[in-house]
Amino acid sequence: MPYMRVSLSKKLTEEQRQSLYEKLGEALRHIPGKEPGMLFAEIEDGRQFYAYGKKQDNFAFVDARYFSRVEYHAKRNFAIAVMKAIEEVAGTQSVNISMNIFELSTWAGFGDLNDEFYKEPGSGWG
Repeated sequence: MPYMRVSLSKKLTEEQRQSLYEKLGEALRHIPGKEPGMLFAEIEDGRQFYAYGKKQDNFAFVDARYFSRVEYHAKRNFAIAVMKAIEEVAGTQSVNISMNIFELSTWAGFGDLNDEFYKEPGSGWG
């Protein structure tokens, strides 16, 4: 249910991709109600990034999305854990990592729709 797309300028091995996926899943533990096994992730490596007026050799961008809203400190701890995971696996310093966090009130999957503000009678979601 939580989704992350991690785009990296650095090329990773399959072992590094798997390690990064696992560490991103662990970072989810900072978001109440989220567990590592819930993570859908795309890891795109070998991308070309241009920032600060030039091509970046070791840069990363993260697009993180999950259902519902959480308090600031949980989001901050989550973001720091994601950046730490990328730094540990890819060697990208946190100052060269940018991240969006989208908190969504509606999420569809598993054959149904879940809405933070409405529950359909008979729906299997929370």
